[in-house]
Amino acid sequence: MNQFNTSVKHPNTSIIPNSSQNSTTLRIVIAESDQLSRQRLLESIEGIGKWIIYPCSEYTELIQTLSSGAVDLLLLGNIDQGSCFEICRLCRKEWEHLPVVLVSHDATIPDFYRQWITEKGFGDVVSSDPANHDNLIRVIQNITGVIRAQKQALSLAIPDANDTVTFVALNIDGKASRTQRGAKLLSVLLDNQVKVLKACGGQGRCATCHVFVQSGMAHLSPPTDQELMTLSLMRIDQSNARLACQCTVEDSGVSLEMPKGKYVGSEAELESLVGKKAQQPLIHPITGEILVYEGKLILRSALLKMQEVAQEFEKEMGVLLSRKTSKRFTN
Repeated sequence: MNQFNTSVKHPNTSIIPNSSQNSTTLRIVIAESDQLSRQRLLESIEGIGKWIIYPCSEYTELIQTLSSGAVDLLLLGNIDQGSCFEICRLCRKEWEHLPVVLVSHDATIPDFYRQWITEKGFGDVVSSDPANHDNLIRVIQNITGVIRAQKQALSLAIPDANDTVTFVALNIDGKASRTQRGAKLLSVLLDNQVKVLKACGGQGRCATCHVFVQSGMAHLSPPTDQELMTLSLMRIDQSNARLACQCTVEDSGVSLEMPKGKYVGSEAELESLVGKKAQQPLIHPITGEILVYEGKLILRSALLKMQEVAQEFEKEMGVLLSRKTSKRFTN
């Protein structure tokens, strides 16, 4: 594989580019749960271009990989626990500029696939069937050629430092930065290589992208209904918390502080740490509550607390969603 300048990475590997990486090396995600289909797709494209490939076999892997930033193209096959149409809608909402190519495993692509792609404006739809190998290669080469040309054009575009109409200034943990006016705050954090777990996939149903706004709250877009609902259930005692996935940066002057500590990715992760001292605060991924403070011994009681808090949060969220639905129907 190395002779083709192509590498395959584990989907949990960080894909934020650094200065040592070649900007012409594209990053392609292959999303497919069937191992044979995934391997066939991988073998079809690994030798025709200069890119890094991230194979994803599960829905959670796919969302985490896309959320980590810098993905150039998504080849979307069949993913367990996730409809390809719902995944496409999520991509349009969270990563609106990400090209998506739907991959059908049928020799003849169903008409409704092509119609849906045309209506929604996605990249294309291809067949991974061996009989259509040449067409698959042609489509991938065409779309990656366009992506590479766009990336090169953007790299040559130098923003005007005085352009306050397009760009706004903000501060993240004492570090000055700039972003386009109207950019989603979560994208700004990822662009600045801030580690964000984004456990719910940017749906505003967890605490893993919450930030504290030290100043400039009025320069962020107003909270959405979903954000207000989640913030009301989070165990955070600071009123200046916002969910980065639910707001945009509208003007200069926003100053942010990131939560100090590490989000616990799962109960299994916390259980593996029982008996050790916490090197940093351990934070509940759903509520933002500190489960174990820095320097304290990690006990099984923290694991039980994590389970209880999650169950209580889900129950309360369910009640609020039911009330919201009932109110919508009565109105």
